[in-house]
Amino acid sequence: MRPSLFILTRRLFIPSGILTFSTVGGSYSNINEQKHHSILKSISRSFSDLLMGNKESSASPPPFSYDPFDSLRKNNFSNEEFERCFKYFDSHNQGCWSREDFRRFLNALFSNKKRSYCILNDLVEQYFRETDFNQDEKIDYDEFIQAWKKTIKCAVKPVSALVVVDVQNDFISGSLALHSCPAEHRGEEVVPIINRVLLNVNFDVVAYTYDWHPLNHISFYENRHLRKTAPESPVSAEQANVLDTVIFIGSLDLAKRIEQVLWPAHCIQKTPGADLHRDLVRVDNAIHVYKGTNPEIDSYSAFWDNMKLSKTSLDAELRERFVTDVYVVGLATDVCVASTAMHAVEHNYRTALIEDACRGVNEKEIEVKRAQLNETGCIFVDSNVVPGMISGEDRRPEMARGMFIENLKEIGRYKSQ
Repeated sequence: MRPSLFILTRRLFIPSGILTFSTVGGSYSNINEQKHHSILKSISRSFSDLLMGNKESSASPPPFSYDPFDSLRKNNFSNEEFERCFKYFDSHNQGCWSREDFRRFLNALFSNKKRSYCILNDLVEQYFRETDFNQDEKIDYDEFIQAWKKTIKCAVKPVSALVVVDVQNDFISGSLALHSCPAEHRGEEVVPIINRVLLNVNFDVVAYTYDWHPLNHISFYENRHLRKTAPESPVSAEQANVLDTVIFIGSLDLAKRIEQVLWPAHCIQKTPGADLHRDLVRVDNAIHVYKGTNPEIDSYSAFWDNMKLSKTSLDAELRERFVTDVYVVGLATDVCVASTAMHAVEHNYRTALIEDACRGVNEKEIEVKRAQLNETGCIFVDSNVVPGMISGEDRRPEMARGMFIENLKEIGRYKSQ
């Protein structure tokens, strides 16, 4: 037989010790039990938020009933629509925003399907200080336009490019097949994922990149005897193995020293190994970028050679098409994909690496490159979320920060923290 009274006890561990909450109810019933559990869950959430310091609650705010940025997109970002947007968040009709107005603006801008991403209080405050140019503790319309117009345009209506990096036969089934590398990844696994992205996502621009090496290329293990190694090289050419790093004495017109990983000969120009995989979808009017064509220097990135002495055509091609966002997929994650993503960020593109559409050489190096890219502002996403990001419906705060800072620099308003 159930007792007529019951006691529910909840313990919360906090740095100063243990807090115990006891709730005594009347007759035992399912309704009372649910009520007490609800109370205790509420208490638990409150203390959890307290322990998280200045973070917002992990629960997403309720959906917005109206998205003012839809009107901006539909009306081609006219001045009138920007004025309406500003007035929409001016809760007291004072011609300026308070901090709370500004928070509402950020919550609406950084959202997905009209549900806001939770923004840390510290970041809200940082954005507020950076936008409040005259430091009068409010945001006026001119400050809003100068600081946010470009960032809003990129977030709401991005111009997006997919860069498909080196999905070539030699990296899948040829001389440098990834399944033979330390990570033992299967390069062919990216092909159906990239195809699905190409067929289902409306990218504005698509680019395919190719390793395109001459027969005497410096990166080939088979060519290690063609160049002199420097005295400080960690290993001599005679003793080096595949995947070892050597330091060559450079030619006079390049650099005094060239550090080079030795790879098996791969992707030699106009050979089947350099072709894109037969099952990879080809898009009409795509950009094609050929890299690593200089025999004396390697080129992992689709933007630059490894010493940034010469540039490919990719950046110029993207700027000609007004691209704002770059999504990177392909082979190999820790080599050419990572280098391409790194340089995309350096060129001020909002950059995302689609992780499930990439495979790599070495697991440890993949983690190292991931950490480095995180530091630069590149984000990592799954292919399933890309359609919403491309459409401007999924507007992620981490994609906006770099663009916002770059805009402040352009208008002479950036102050390093």
